Amino acid sequence: MSSTAASERRIRPAQAVVMAFGSVAIIGTILLLIPAATSSGSSASFVTAFFTAVSAVSITGLTVVETATYWSFFGHLVILILIQLGGLGIVSFASLVGLLITGRLSLRDRMNTISEARISGINNIPSLLRKILLIYVGFEIAMATYLSLVFYFGHGMEPLRAIWYGIFHAISSFNNGGFSLFEGSFSSFSSDFFVIAPVMIAVIVGGLGFPVLIELHERWIRWFYNNGERKKKFSLHTRITLITSAILFAVGTLFIGMIEWSNEKTLGGMNAFEKILNAMFASTMTRSGGLNSIDTGEMDSASWLGMNFLMFVGGGSGSTAGGIKVTTIAILFFIIWTEIRGETAVNVADRRLPRSIQRQALTLISLSFLAILVTTVTIVAATDFETERVLFDVVSAAATVGLSTGAVAEFPGWAQVWITILMFIGRLGPVVVASALALRITQRHYELPKERPLIG
Repeated sequence: MSSTAASERRIRPAQAVVMAFGSVAIIGTILLLIPAATSSGSSASFVTAFFTAVSAVSITGLTVVETATYWSFFGHLVILILIQLGGLGIVSFASLVGLLITGRLSLRDRMNTISEARISGINNIPSLLRKILLIYVGFEIAMATYLSLVFYFGHGMEPLRAIWYGIFHAISSFNNGGFSLFEGSFSSFSSDFFVIAPVMIAVIVGGLGFPVLIELHERWIRWFYNNGERKKKFSLHTRITLITSAILFAVGTLFIGMIEWSNEKTLGGMNAFEKILNAMFASTMTRSGGLNSIDTGEMDSASWLGMNFLMFVGGGSGSTAGGIKVTTIAILFFIIWTEIRGETAVNVADRRLPRSIQRQALTLISLSFLAILVTTVTIVAATDFETERVLFDVVSAAATVGLSTGAVAEFPGWAQVWITILMFIGRLGPVVVASALALRITQRHYELPKERPLIG
């Protein structure tokens, strides 16, 4: 076999990422099928175990059973490990272990890490992995310590239980995992600022993305040591992510707060401060956190419609959040604005966006919308569920959010499997999955003549 033929048979980075996540999901399913994984001591059904494992490794949080009561400590531990691997990244985690053991990374490991993290322009992958681990583990340890103390001193939990709950919810919130050991998620803490606010902050930080967090960390280091280095502007990616995230957070809070303000089943029975706090919490979790302090199933259908958009957008690129990402929706806005103004180049601040980035944004939006549309139409046509409930849960799965109206738990088995596949695709991104499934990548070395069809 020639070297050329052998190179064509090699697994591409995108394929390696898909295979890694798929392998861990299968292992997680097998572990959750063990009778010891359930509180009743009987084996879970395959669909339940498969759905939960993929939901955990894709850091979604959708469930078909009550996590707090259905699974045992062993089951919860398996779910937590899957969330951690899914958030940090299977490939990044394996590369990190290899780096710690050998002190170096192969070229293929570097390509896999870049492909999974969706980070470009970074050549020193070992340094990147160390920074990710520092930020990741450091934040989780700090959050776990805080929550453990709050659960112990503020809510009277036994020490070991407080520590376990603190660790679980720190990892789940920072990874935008959506899983909770409390029945009803954080509904029992809706009036507790010292629980709700820190969890909300953890989800926001985890949803910004490692490129942004690394840049913020380096900027803080330069400021702390005050070495006289001239201050530079944030990168365009960081500026877009921070500004768009802030706008979506504010708009989501205002939108949900206004609609649910008098709804007695959600915010209606709270005082003004609690209403604002829980509206902020709901806005944050809709962007991929998946936890809830009010009953999502009792919210107004108009709230679901607006939350569908927020879930579809998601968080920052290279983050633990899902969705098409805030940079993608921002680029779409700039493309539309450019066309309205009659300009040829898409300019953002003091930079021009490459046409390849514009095509990627439009492709990602189109593929995500198509997946949601086909899934929703199929389930609605084959079942008696209301369209708005199905749409909400489908968008939640595709955007790896984890919020639910309660419909997904009642879906027939085939629909739950379909939703499981959708969560898997949503975690890796439609473009990554499509490229991983492609038999070969070809590049045209010539251009065809132009012809412009009519638009509109």
